[in-house]
Amino acid sequence: MWLSSMVKSLLPISLMAGLCATVRADNAVQTHHSRHHIVSQQSNKEKTATGYIRTTTKVDDAGATATRREEVRRDRNTGVSTRTVSGTTFEGAAYSAQSKLHKTDSGYTSEAKLTRPDGSVVNRTLVANVDKAAGTVTKNISTTPQGGDTSTRTLVQPLQRFHRRD
Repeated sequence: MWLSSMVKSLLPISLMAGLCATVRADNAVQTHHSRHHIVSQQSNKEKTATGYIRTTTKVDDAGATATRREEVRRDRNTGVSTRTVSGTTFEGAAYSAQSKLHKTDSGYTSEAKLTRPDGSVVNRTLVANVDKAAGTVTKNISTTPQGGDTSTRTLVQPLQRFHRRD
């Protein structure tokens, strides 16, 4: 029971921040956005039968627009969650990411694919093991950029209690 609630709690965090490829994309976009003075931002979140869809539009002081659409679907019977993100930068370049998270007896696994605005692709796999007794989550992460070498790393993080946002 604790694992089910733990994975449910970790799910939004893993899908949002824990995915290396997605984080790299978001950081690149966020860094880029910081060069723009945002004068207008509109976000809308729609709950669906299996998750939600969030759309965001930002306008800078030069009138350029950036968009982002995120759809998360959860299958509670199989323990699989999928997340699809797409959008455009202020310069009009498109980006997208897809990820799939599977609950396991000891934590979860995740596969993700990111297509950056320049068209390059990054694939990422993550295996997370939750150790409740030790109060930690150990994440083994492999990232492979298009035409590049695979890099791997292991993160051991404290087990935290997260609150679901949707």
